[in-house]
Amino acid sequence: MKNKRIMEQIAELTEADGGKTLQSFRYSLDSQGMPTANYDDTPEGVIWNGLGEDSPSKIPTNLRGLAQSLYENCPEPIIRYFLDGSRHVYHIDDIAYNHKVYPVIAGQVGVACCQRTEGRMKKQSLVSEIVISLPKNCDKDGRHHEEYLANHCATLNNNPLLSKFDYPIEIKKVLTYKTDRTEKIPFKDRATATVQDYMSNAEKKMVDELSKARVFGYKKMLVKDGSLEYAPVSSLKTKYVDITGFLDSFRWVIGVSKSFNPENCKDKSGKKSNANEVIGLKQFERTPVARIKIDRIPDVEFGVWYIRIRSIEQTRTPFDGLLKVEKILVTESEKANGLSTEEVDLISATLINERIPTCYGSDLRFANHLYPVYLTEQFVKSNYISNEMFIKLF
Repeated sequence: MKNKRIMEQIAELTEADGGKTLQSFRYSLDSQGMPTANYDDTPEGVIWNGLGEDSPSKIPTNLRGLAQSLYENCPEPIIRYFLDGSRHVYHIDDIAYNHKVYPVIAGQVGVACCQRTEGRMKKQSLVSEIVISLPKNCDKDGRHHEEYLANHCATLNNNPLLSKFDYPIEIKKVLTYKTDRTEKIPFKDRATATVQDYMSNAEKKMVDELSKARVFGYKKMLVKDGSLEYAPVSSLKTKYVDITGFLDSFRWVIGVSKSFNPENCKDKSGKKSNANEVIGLKQFERTPVARIKIDRIPDVEFGVWYIRIRSIEQTRTPFDGLLKVEKILVTESEKANGLSTEEVDLISATLINERIPTCYGSDLRFANHLYPVYLTEQFVKSNYISNEMFIKLF
């Protein structure tokens, strides 16, 4: 007897709620559509609260000398750990409930933390998981929603199609997205957002667990690829939904964004754009640190600054070669006085020394890459199943 596809099983499991698979075209959402600006941050709801360091300069700080000194005299940089999260999302079918059609989205989620010791990178921690996002009305009862979905997940993992490979393949979680048709957000985007939320949750969990294990410290800092501006997640029910519950775990964590929204470049008042000043940074210069709050996480303050790691003459656009750096104000001293200027200079000079030495393949972001972060990205992606094999699972 032919093994049933995963989607056929899902339709059977939710048949009481009207589930019917339509066997639609399956494809990777990450490879569809026109390229758009994909920023790590958003300008909406940003409140600028002045300068965010204890000894600010009125002009950009040149860190060439400090970066050179660290390179020559500090064989083990203060940044030892690098974390990156990634997800690949796929449209694997459409399913009908009550004669209304909804997309079914599956995702490969990867989060890795790599440690560098004596110039060599090795795995510190890795999460590589598969999730499925169904419309919320797959369970019209909804009284025991988490148990209902967990039972379905266990059933799907007994499918022989998942056990025929040389390595274990498991569906870790069945997620759901809202189906309220009064919202203008397309269902595919809502489903994709649940996978993104799951990945963000995995990042925060990894940081918290490693921090509580005392992996990080003053001379063992972590660079997280992307923004630290984690919004509270409503689609998941875990202790990591809201970052305010474990801020201490981010004491030694630095967020570095390769791609940031130019609208977020403001002066210390937050009223005027200083994009020209950021663009005008010379190689190895940094801006003063700004202190900001985000509406969606009002109880957290960030120190934010920009560094030019590559000369503008070596890049394609004015924002190439610029990094946005974030650090959460965690201690009472930081909340009262801002970040230590000495520490900001040390972090910035270390990041300058981490810049990628050459362009790899066709990645247009090479000018903004930090080499260990690039290696961590590649490690995460190396644990993915190929698109063709993944789609055939369903």
